[in-house]
Amino acid sequence: MSEYTSITKNALIEGTKIEFDLFLRNDVSGQARYILFCRADEQFSAAKQEQLLSKNTQKLYISTKDTDKYLIYQEANLKSIVDDKNKSSLEKSGALYQVAANITEELLDNPRTGKHIERASAWINNTVNHVLKNENTFSSLFEVTTHDYHTYTHSINMSVIGLLFGKYLSLNPHELDCLGTGMLLHDIGKVVIPQEIINKPGRLTKEEFSEIKKHPKAGLELLELKSNVDSLCLKIVSQHHENHDGTGYPYGLGGSDIHLFGSISRIIDVYDAMTSNRPYAVAKRPFAALAEMKAEMSNCFNEELLKEFICFLGAKDPRKKPRTDDTLMTLPSIAK
Repeated sequence: MSEYTSITKNALIEGTKIEFDLFLRNDVSGQARYILFCRADEQFSAAKQEQLLSKNTQKLYISTKDTDKYLIYQEANLKSIVDDKNKSSLEKSGALYQVAANITEELLDNPRTGKHIERASAWINNTVNHVLKNENTFSSLFEVTTHDYHTYTHSINMSVIGLLFGKYLSLNPHELDCLGTGMLLHDIGKVVIPQEIINKPGRLTKEEFSEIKKHPKAGLELLELKSNVDSLCLKIVSQHHENHDGTGYPYGLGGSDIHLFGSISRIIDVYDAMTSNRPYAVAKRPFAALAEMKAEMSNCFNEELLKEFICFLGAKDPRKKPRTDDTLMTLPSIAK
């Protein structure tokens, strides 16, 4: 691992205290030298910002061992980063994804700590703000999502895609908060499943699959006693594996008995899994995944909602033009 890690200069907020050393890189005769620019516990002042502008410096460097301090700094200043008009949509999306990865890993390591859920809620609020206020969030957020499948990256991807789709469906800010939070927490019940089953590269045995099927109820039990988790979020945790024809788990719900958020999460859960590299399958291209979902898994999904999801992704693809017969569906109410 490299001794130094690069960060964009725009990741820092003027006037904030920096708790890690900042370095500039100078290449001399093919050798990289790192020169101290700002000491830990100093303020990142306007003068420091001006120095970077005068040098046309695009990157700063931190010691790799200070990565955790940098992530804590980003999380503490996330609202300022998202609200900063001088930062690009991609820079904001990158910061949001990095912070989410740190929060979600720690949340899954210790899901019973209310502090981590509060951190997740704050992240959702900032991400909703970013999604609602910036027109370029679709491309920038998709650009920073990873295609390597882990429980924590899958949860972040679910939340990001869910928020963008929710905006497309004209959900209000509270509904977006609940949708994003539910997606982020949807697999929290997997903490009770042995890791060798979660990460198994081959087909699961009947007994192993029975263990996997326990995670929605386990997640619900972990979260339903916490007063800071809205009941709408819990619909996603408990219903993201329910199929439209009633063949899903854990309750065998079908049709209108599945909440809108449960139906949305079922679609996005499958889509993100299929378009990510998993232990037992390489990632499919988005079009191939959607085609397979429509042709071979239609029993799993609300048909109209799947059509909307395909339109939502297609409308943002510059290679495609909207068809004249593309129409928005009438959404069911989002009752608790």
